[in-house]
Amino acid sequence: MENCIFGNCITIHKEAGKIKYTMNIELFRELDFDNPQSEIITVDIDENSSIGELLTEVHNLTKIPTYTELEWDGKVEKIACRYYFKFDSDFGDFSYVEDLEQKISDFPKKGSNNELCILIDGKVGLAN
Repeated sequence: MENCIFGNCITIHKEAGKIKYTMNIELFRELDFDNPQSEIITVDIDENSSIGELLTEVHNLTKIPTYTELEWDGKVEKIACRYYFKFDSDFGDFSYVEDLEQKISDFPKKGSNNELCILIDGKVGLAN
């Protein structure tokens, strides 16, 4: 048995008496206005889970590192990724994920097919 909720972004499967939730996520690995490239990934997760749990699953599926190591003054610093979600329909309309405990269902679905759209930014910038 399969039910589709909100277009094609959340699917509920009932298999052997257990309910399994899957979500399509539009993922950007960088914000490039000249050449925007995203991918659609499918994650096994319930929309009542936290955005932090979702991001952990995305890291596991895509093998995107959760941090970048930077050697500075003889020490190695680990700099965590920054996470953004798309809050409007224009390409550059991303906002910072402030609370990793917030439920997935609280985030707007502004991806190209009305799925949750996220940007994982693992780049490190330094200012002198």
